[in-house]
Amino acid sequence: MNAKTSSCVSSYVFSRCTDVAAWDALVDESPQGHVFSKAAFLQSLGVPYTCYLVTTPQGEVLAGAAILKDGDCMARAPFAFTPHQGILFASLVAKQSAQKRLTTEFRITEFMIEALLGAYKNFSMSLSPSFNDLRPFLWHNYDLEGAPKFEIKHRYTGCVNLKDLVLTDFLATVRTVRRQEYKKSQVLIQKTDDLPLFLSLYKQTFERQGLVIDPSALNLVKNICSKSIFQSSGYLSAAYAGDRVASMAFFISDSNCAYYLFGANDPNMRDANASSKLLLDNIELSAQKGLRRFDFVGVNSPQRGDFKLSFNAELVPYQEVHLEAHA
Repeated sequence: MNAKTSSCVSSYVFSRCTDVAAWDALVDESPQGHVFSKAAFLQSLGVPYTCYLVTTPQGEVLAGAAILKDGDCMARAPFAFTPHQGILFASLVAKQSAQKRLTTEFRITEFMIEALLGAYKNFSMSLSPSFNDLRPFLWHNYDLEGAPKFEIKHRYTGCVNLKDLVLTDFLATVRTVRRQEYKKSQVLIQKTDDLPLFLSLYKQTFERQGLVIDPSALNLVKNICSKSIFQSSGYLSAAYAGDRVASMAFFISDSNCAYYLFGANDPNMRDANASSKLLLDNIELSAQKGLRRFDFVGVNSPQRGDFKLSFNAELVPYQEVHLEAHA
């Protein structure tokens, strides 16, 4: 593994990782791993980042974290279209007995907090839903009056369990209006490579709400989609009503989970009920691929959150942790 040691404290070594294959291997094996920490996705964001490892003195990988940077600071989490960037524990830790793992993860997290605060002027992460022990953040500077403390924000996403999913049975569990829309819709769902059309519809979706999407944000959407399609980790799906596209969505996946990252609709074709069928057909497709979960990527605003949960998605909590600039 191509890593340069930057500090060594106690039984842990904190280092940078520049070996892309080794980094992706950690992401793949970690219970906290996800496509948003893979090197290809990080590169598509177009911002500086550094991947760090925690190892034993003998070089065994215990944990890691990908840090998006904003000058001398960690970029404020969550970065645009990147729901999670946090600490990833390696399988060497995950396979320990429950009591030993709890202690090991606690100590590694404490160690990483101190190491990263030594490298950056702040601390900001959006942790994976699979990251459970917040005590190292809650107890940071616990007994030091006036010392900076972590701000912890609770967030939620919605997930569908894909194990043994059969669409006809699943339809009976979704909200009545979604089921009715699915049955009424006559659209044809197909994969497409028409990224320019998607970006046009994406822009129109914002304009219909009286919003203007920043050109840099639209370009970021383009970069994420094009890079992911090229790497075969993402794809566009379209709902065709005759020769017109009524709705489109971009999905990205890793070995365990499919993520609904972007959606767009033709404002003039809302009567086609296309978005419900588009999502339900792709949930079924994700199950057929053998994936374990379908993640709606955030249910943290009232209207969009309610729409996503109407597909019988389970409410799944995760946390953002922030420590503002320090001396």
